[in-house]
Amino acid sequence: MGYPGTTDDDDQYRVPLIAKLLHALPHYNITFHRINNTFRPSNDVYLESLGILGSIPAALLIVSLFGLLLYLLTRCCDRKPRPAHSITSLKVTLSIVTVLCCAAIGLGLYGNDDLHNGLLEVLQAGRKVDGVVSSVRNQTFILENTLTMKIQQQLTELEDIFDQKTNNQTALAQLQQALLTAKGNITIAKNAANDIRRPLVGLTITDFLTKGDQWELIRWPGTVAILALLLVLCAVLLVGVARHSRCALILFSVCGLLAVTGSWLMSGLYLSTSVAVGDLCNDPADFLVHQAPHELPADILLYYTQCDISRSNPFTQRLRESQNAINNARNAMSIVSKISPVLFKNAGLAPKLGSVNADIKLCERLLTGLTALVDCRAVHYSYLVATRGLCECGLLGLVLMLIASFMAAILLTIMVWVDSHTWIYIRKSPPVISGSHTIAHPGRNAKHDMSQVQQAQQQMHHQQAHAQAQQAQAQAQAHMMHHHQAMMRAGGTHTLGRLPSHSSPTHLHGPNNGKYATLSKHCKTLDANDFY
Repeated sequence: MGYPGTTDDDDQYRVPLIAKLLHALPHYNITFHRINNTFRPSNDVYLESLGILGSIPAALLIVSLFGLLLYLLTRCCDRKPRPAHSITSLKVTLSIVTVLCCAAIGLGLYGNDDLHNGLLEVLQAGRKVDGVVSSVRNQTFILENTLTMKIQQQLTELEDIFDQKTNNQTALAQLQQALLTAKGNITIAKNAANDIRRPLVGLTITDFLTKGDQWELIRWPGTVAILALLLVLCAVLLVGVARHSRCALILFSVCGLLAVTGSWLMSGLYLSTSVAVGDLCNDPADFLVHQAPHELPADILLYYTQCDISRSNPFTQRLRESQNAINNARNAMSIVSKISPVLFKNAGLAPKLGSVNADIKLCERLLTGLTALVDCRAVHYSYLVATRGLCECGLLGLVLMLIASFMAAILLTIMVWVDSHTWIYIRKSPPVISGSHTIAHPGRNAKHDMSQVQQAQQQMHHQQAHAQAQQAQAQAQAHMMHHHQAMMRAGGTHTLGRLPSHSSPTHLHGPNNGKYATLSKHCKTLDANDFY
């Protein structure tokens, strides 16, 4: 870039290849008739064509959601368990696709940073151009105010003084002629300054730059936050795959649908925006001419956007007129300064003449500054910085974000499909059934399975011990019953009762006073001595 310096071919804007490709995309209206692809954001038909281009990813979103719905309808009733190697292949597939999705999101972050840098260059260059325009507008206003409110009023006061009679009529006529010449040139200089300022009155981009700063202050961190959330979602899926967590996989299935929807919608937004920027970058000068105020002629804009040395500065002629008029006024005032003190010695003209000459010198300095400000190189340099920042760095970042969102939408759709296929076949471990058999869960890790087996074995041992104890108790009861029946057979038909004893009875402690419980309601209670 040649500023500060001469203009050459390298300092002219060239349409980037990406802008040419995007501009070449066909633009159709709602009736599918091809329309002009010139960038016209105020044209409803042009905006309609951008909306149709942006609806293509929306249509792909509907197709993907419909396919996912059909898939879930076919799989929701399929409860047949899958072998371990089948689930392992699904986990490997999920891991690979998730890593690719993370790479796509990283590409989106890179593109977002490029777009951010490009827009910052546009805003900074716009501030410089706005500063130049404001300086020209302010200096021409000061110049007009000085010529009108100061110099012309002081010349009018001098004219009133010079209307008095004097003895030297020839010198008075010469003095009055010089004063009229000064007044006429001051009027010429004032009109020229007004002609320079008038086209710039309605040219202000301060509001646009302020809104651009505010919008970018929200857009850049907002995009980073959205992409970071997608990365977190991918991390949740990787953790769920690694730990075989059914909850994490189900959580991704739910949140993944929202991510798929958002990715496809962002793809549509980025596609329509990229095409619009491509149309703008195909001929940015034409758009500036179309959007410029009516007071600003097209030749002025084209001069500053091209800065061609073969074209003359549209302000040069008016500046030269103003400079020549100021020089003529200064020469005329030098004549007035020589003659008037001689003719009007007691009028106190020195302060007034000194003030007029000082204001004329101020106007000369203002005109010199205006000559440097209206030079095309400064504005053209800022124009090149803005167009290259938007159409090279910014547009490239926008296209990268478009590619990243499109890839992420496809990969997220695949991830939701595979994830839904995976968690359906992951079973929770059922409770251990009493007995010697347990149902093993195919999805638990080896350590958990060993713990379950040990618990089942311990419970089985307890059950076997309990069964053996019950069996021993049953055998003891059977033996006692057999012994009792034998005693009954030995006694014949004699009624069981207390046999005579040669010794005095001994009182026994315990239930039934030492007697055994009656075996039936027809039997008497047996004493302890009956068994001996």
